Amino acid sequence: MVGVPKSTGCLTCRRRKIKCDETWPACLNCQKNGKCCPGPPARHTFRESGLKLATNPATTTFEDPPGILPQKSKRLTQLTAKWSENGAVFQKFRISNKAHGPHLRTSPVSPHRTSDSASSPPTLPRLPSPSQHQDLSRAFVDALCVGGAGHQMSAFGPFIRDVPARIGHNVALDASVACLVNAHSSMVHKRRANEIVSPRLYLRAVQALQTCLDDPCQGMSSDTLCASVLLSIVEALAGPRIGNRYLAHVGGAGRLLELQGPLKCQDRFSKEILRFIRGGIVMTTLFQRKKCFLTLPAWHHLAFDRTGLSFEDCLYTEILEHMAEIPGLLAEMKEVRQSVTERDTIVVDTALFDELIESSPAFDVSSEDSSPALHYSIEPYAIHGGYMYPSSGATLLQKFQNMKEALCTLGVPLGTNLTNGTAAIEVPSIDPTTLITQVFHFSSWRVAVAYSCYWSLLILTNRAIIKLLPPYDSLAYAIEAQCRTIAFEICKTWEYAWASKPIGAFHVGLSFIMAYDFCGPDVQDWILKSLNSLLDYQMVDTFRWNDEIIRKTAGRMVGEGPDLVFTSSKGAI
Repeated sequence: MVGVPKSTGCLTCRRRKIKCDETWPACLNCQKNGKCCPGPPARHTFRESGLKLATNPATTTFEDPPGILPQKSKRLTQLTAKWSENGAVFQKFRISNKAHGPHLRTSPVSPHRTSDSASSPPTLPRLPSPSQHQDLSRAFVDALCVGGAGHQMSAFGPFIRDVPARIGHNVALDASVACLVNAHSSMVHKRRANEIVSPRLYLRAVQALQTCLDDPCQGMSSDTLCASVLLSIVEALAGPRIGNRYLAHVGGAGRLLELQGPLKCQDRFSKEILRFIRGGIVMTTLFQRKKCFLTLPAWHHLAFDRTGLSFEDCLYTEILEHMAEIPGLLAEMKEVRQSVTERDTIVVDTALFDELIESSPAFDVSSEDSSPALHYSIEPYAIHGGYMYPSSGATLLQKFQNMKEALCTLGVPLGTNLTNGTAAIEVPSIDPTTLITQVFHFSSWRVAVAYSCYWSLLILTNRAIIKLLPPYDSLAYAIEAQCRTIAFEICKTWEYAWASKPIGAFHVGLSFIMAYDFCGPDVQDWILKSLNSLLDYQMVDTFRWNDEIIRKTAGRMVGEGPDLVFTSSKGAI
């Protein structure tokens, strides 16, 4: 055919009169010699239109002259297409450089053009490979729903679903997400606790967190706050063990939140983070024995807002609202104890104390358990030979009694929902060998957490009241009897919690610690066995619950022993 070259090699090889291997888009000869390969020759003959060719209508073959842009940079636009009776088609094209043609408009295709047109299909664009941040986001989204009911991270709250969209903007958040995804995968595949927290990923996450905290802008961002919270979840997944820094991370997140102030906690993401870590903040301040900043007016309406919450979340929020008052009361107890040791006791009329006891609210004791009552060290709030410690101790006792009244008021609807089966039903245990023959099956996991926290708070308040009462007081014996009844109710929650282990059983650690002292020796052994079986499921082999550890932990929660100091990633937090 006229106008079609015999050789199918590139123009450069044909000019050099050497064989072209026709490797497109650039042949090997052009690659070796560092030349720009023009590509394959034109396979069609084109007739240019315009003023330039008006005087010379001869048909020419389009070829790229040397030094001109390769053929790939040309734009080919079909102008017309005319079909003949024998099926042939006559097409008119326009050629223009891409570099100079963005301002040109592509002529519309003739309406006579059909799907059988001989024009070549457009080249599909090559999709870019996903970035590292996109891969990390995809892995985190997959981890949200991986595993059974006790392994899904969606249980940690709504904020967790907003994390993937924030990846790629904060190095601390990215490193913490990578560490959490690895820890969750290790937990699902039943690896040992010391393998769940990858030392390399964990160290990188802590270092990235320190870097962001040093930055004035990043340090006060919600992404950095979220990074600290995610590291606390990593520690929770690894379970109780030597070197666990859960309270350190959640306490650091609380300190960072306090430094940011309530004005920076107005967006939905920050509010959801606060709602998730408020329980951890309360527990941290409880061990530190200092007033929880969530009780301050500026924070109170944010931390305990019930707008738009479900019944279960409203119940849990109200319980946490009462629990947040306990650290401040323990701080007052510490001050009273220090003031007593710094000065002599004063002589008072014991009739005043008797009047105080008589005016105390009545306690509903539904248990007829005749087991020996447990005795607690009540120094330095005892009365000996007509001597009593300063009136600040009596004032503190009244505050705890007011707390007890509020909890009893809250317990009325809770007891009703247990009785009518709305919150839970009481059924025989599936384990015929267990000491707890009757168990609770709750309507939801969040309801189970709310009831466990309520009973734990009630025992905690009762223990504080007992410490402030005089020795051998009849009211103390009545409170101990009530605590034994509550402890038995707590034991009934174990079977339901075990069914959604390990995440669904995290709350039993607090409730079992509170119940331990008010159970008989056989039930205490059962509690230790249950807690250690949860450790076995989490493959924890460096830590075991025993009588000494559980009693010491419970004592610290009611003001005994030294204050705990939690070191964080940065000294300012």
